[in-house]
Amino acid sequence: MIRMVILTEVAARTDDRTLLQQMVNDARDAYSTGSSVVRRGAANVLALAAWQRDDVHDAMRWLGGITLFESPIWPQVLDRVILGARVASAAGDAGLRARVLQATDLLERERPAIPLFTGVARCARGILEHDAQALLAAADVLQSSSRPLLYAAAAEDAGAELAHADRGDEALDQLNAAFDTYLHHEALADARRVGRELRRLGVERRIVSHPRAKTGWDSLTDAELTVVNLIAQGVTNRDVAEQLHLSLHTVKTHVHNAFAKLGINSRTQLAQLTREPD
Repeated sequence: MIRMVILTEVAARTDDRTLLQQMVNDARDAYSTGSSVVRRGAANVLALAAWQRDDVHDAMRWLGGITLFESPIWPQVLDRVILGARVASAAGDAGLRARVLQATDLLERERPAIPLFTGVARCARGILEHDAQALLAAADVLQSSSRPLLYAAAAEDAGAELAHADRGDEALDQLNAAFDTYLHHEALADARRVGRELRRLGVERRIVSHPRAKTGWDSLTDAELTVVNLIAQGVTNRDVAEQLHLSLHTVKTHVHNAFAKLGINSRTQLAQLTREPD
């Protein structure tokens, strides 16, 4: 479940739509058959995927059935609080708003105070209340934390609120900082979103990246390469799924995509290909 949530966030941030769809498929299966813990993780995946495709109401529906802040505190819990605040603000949902505020109360209750928790709580409240100063304070706290993408989120939302308040120069400072942080950590989807906001303010920021090859070994994603290497060793699809904690459907998809990129259609051809000298 944790792996599924992490891969979903990676897919959403890097704009890997194929991986994101695979995680959505896995999450739907897990939600219908899993334990309560697994269902919460699956709902988190489905909410994030809905938000990524700008379906606010579907994101709200999935977040409606899960606890936003819980123990044990996995790294994704803090991202979930921010996501909840953004969805509640966009949807104008009082129930979700109240649950986000409840989560921020729990974050701020720790004694001694934990700066990371304080920053996330301030960010969530700032989003809900459209409070640029609260978001600036959150960004200031989170900038020195070990979670740079949470800092970038606070800076991004602070920039948006400052722009709405016609504080253009301050808005540009925050949005440029968010853009640079997202880009540095290869969160390309987030950088593109901030880039669109910057263009509305008259600033053009470009994302320069080296496109992946279309065919051959260099075209394979890390997930596809991992699966193919096991397949080349004679491991069955089912055993690969168990070993990597993936669904059988996801493994088959990786194999299909990898074979297409390598220009082969059988395990025998794969074995021959892996034996060929470079």
